[in-house]
Amino acid sequence: MKLRILFAGLVLALTLATARAEDPQVYFSRSDPVARILVREIDAAHQSIHLLIYSLTDDDLMNALVRAAARGVDVKIVMDKTQADGNSSLFDALVGKLGEKRVEIRSGKGRGVMHEKMAVYDGLTVTLGSFNWTDNARDNNWENLIVLRDARLAAACEREFQRVWTSPRPKEPKPDHASKPKPKKR
Repeated sequence: MKLRILFAGLVLALTLATARAEDPQVYFSRSDPVARILVREIDAAHQSIHLLIYSLTDDDLMNALVRAAARGVDVKIVMDKTQADGNSSLFDALVGKLGEKRVEIRSGKGRGVMHEKMAVYDGLTVTLGSFNWTDNARDNNWENLIVLRDARLAAACEREFQRVWTSPRPKEPKPDHASKPKPKKR
């Protein structure tokens, strides 16, 4: 019995020592269906999707996130504040469909932007690259997407997501003092 346990432990140790992450997959928007690849990853998630995104205007991607939430996946999204306020942004639709506790906005320091484009799926897979989740990125831009299936890298990306998710919301701008009449000098 002890020999069997020792052998099983040795096999497990050898398996863990030789296991490696799956090779990264790289896609380019002008030759690959990047948005469909993202939908595939969203549809494959079972536990969580944590997304940092600059802009989201692609209905197919939004609908995939809504489907994921409906099947019990913990979907959390952080978008750039300025982009979220844009005319074609799906921010309001996402808040309406997912709830206020799942969709946040952030901005950088000063006039900076929340410019990351990264999603962590089930703590095991990461997608990142220049690809904004927008119609324009899908149809017009030169963009890239990398898919990584590596728990160690996913953990690092999840830490970054949590750092951004728990950071303070941007402060509302102060009232515009430029519109008030200035006192006349005497």
